Amino acid sequence: MILAIEGDKMKLKLKKERVPIIIGLVFILFFIIYIVICLIAGGKDFVSNVTINGINVGQLTKEEAIQKIEKQYESDQDQLLLDLSLNDKKYQIDMKENISYNIKDEVTRISKKYDHFLTKGYHYLFDHDEHTSISIKDKNTLEKAIEDSQILDYSTLVPTTYEVKEDKVVFTKGKSGKAIKKDTVYNSIKDALNNYDFIDTIQLSLDNISEDESVMKQIYKDLSKEAKNATLDKENDYAIVDSQYGAQYDEEESISKFNKASEGEKFEVKATIILPEITKEMLEQNLFKDVLGEYSTYVSGTSVRKNNVKLAGEKCSGVILLPGEEFSYNQTVGKRTKAAGFGEAGAYLNGETVQEVGGGVCQASSTIYNAIVLSNLEITERHNHTFISSYVPIGRDATVSWGGPDFKFKNNQKYPIKLEVSYSNSKLYAKVYGTNIDGIRVEFTSARTGTVGYNTKYEDDPNLPEGTEQVKQAGSNGGKAVSYRKVYDKNGTLISNKKEANSSYKGHDAIVVRGTKKVETTPPASPATPTQPEPSTTPSTTPSTTQPSESQPS
Repeated sequence: MILAIEGDKMKLKLKKERVPIIIGLVFILFFIIYIVICLIAGGKDFVSNVTINGINVGQLTKEEAIQKIEKQYESDQDQLLLDLSLNDKKYQIDMKENISYNIKDEVTRISKKYDHFLTKGYHYLFDHDEHTSISIKDKNTLEKAIEDSQILDYSTLVPTTYEVKEDKVVFTKGKSGKAIKKDTVYNSIKDALNNYDFIDTIQLSLDNISEDESVMKQIYKDLSKEAKNATLDKENDYAIVDSQYGAQYDEEESISKFNKASEGEKFEVKATIILPEITKEMLEQNLFKDVLGEYSTYVSGTSVRKNNVKLAGEKCSGVILLPGEEFSYNQTVGKRTKAAGFGEAGAYLNGETVQEVGGGVCQASSTIYNAIVLSNLEITERHNHTFISSYVPIGRDATVSWGGPDFKFKNNQKYPIKLEVSYSNSKLYAKVYGTNIDGIRVEFTSARTGTVGYNTKYEDDPNLPEGTEQVKQAGSNGGKAVSYRKVYDKNGTLISNKKEANSSYKGHDAIVVRGTKKVETTPPASPATPTQPEPSTTPSTTPSTTQPSESQPS
């Protein structure tokens, strides 16, 4: 019995002593096998089965791999107009100008993984599919492109809505839904570029989305402001945008009730309501129904000048200004160039009449200026000409020049206005349409208040005799003027009479030509010595004498 127990202990001891030996032998065997695998892995700068972007580079040098990847990228550049798919709808985002890609650095980075002999076996077995990484240059640019692609528009979320009543705001809590988040799209594109996996369509999945109390904070921010009048949407062909009521209420109460409400449930908060002055119905009924002011001028001169005036007017026609918006003549008409259709016509430059592209466009600005004042709108910039204009009364012109003086006015009324300018039978017509709420009428008057004398300039002329003068151009006086805006109510009662502007105009210089040609004079001849007559046998009754001749200029 004792011998049997001792024998079992001996066998157990032998087994324990064999375990480390067996483990060591197994380790040696696996090491030998791994070394064999490292040898099998082979390759030059990589292991034999390595691929980069799907290209087998196992038997290539690093330089050879770089050449192959460069060729691949050249053929794949068109694919950087990325195709994205969301809910079976296709979208595109152009990444061609917003990526950074250094193939040499990327291939070098990958090759360094295979520098050591003992790691080749591991990479051969487990880590041999490589990708070059393409970086995004500017995150903001990509995010803007994502927004512009309209991929973020898809959503099944039902937003929280509200309705303004007489003394309360009634809310309806929104419902959760699915949509795609900007970060999801951005990260999907980033991953596709990092893994050189942008050749095929990038598949996107929807995110679960729901509203939190921030939506109530935004509604409060919108409603707690002053009420908004109905207006026009410039980005949507001037479609009418409904008015918005203002409301003052307890923001914290609205957030608390929102958090307690179930999705789709209604809840209300007591409020003080602020009403808009102009509702959608009022705007629809009154939009552009009245001619606020109109004015016309006769257009003289060459056909080119007339075309310049007509073209400038047409460029201003149809302009709509919402309340508070400002009109700039220079920005509306643009630079006066031949490419824009303008031709050379007479214009003033430094006091002289010259041929200038766009000559005559000041007549269009002056015509519109008069219509604007008669519409009782606010003039924010106006300059008079250097000289008195013939097509409008003194003090009622508005000169303009590209890069210089401009003509500007602002819609200071509660309704939108529209400018209409037309040309017919050598006349330019300007009309301002809007809504004359109070039935007012404007008179625009001006009067000469003084004279500005002219200067005389002298020019030398070598063809005229010295000491003589000729008038080449007669001078004319300039003048000073003041204009007034008189406003009458619907009953014809004068309610205001304000000075509109002071104007000062130079006179046209007189030009006198002075001769500089030297005049040569011939000195007078000496008197001839009288010859004594010989005695005549016949006596004369009257003695004969010779008179000296007069000297004449040469």
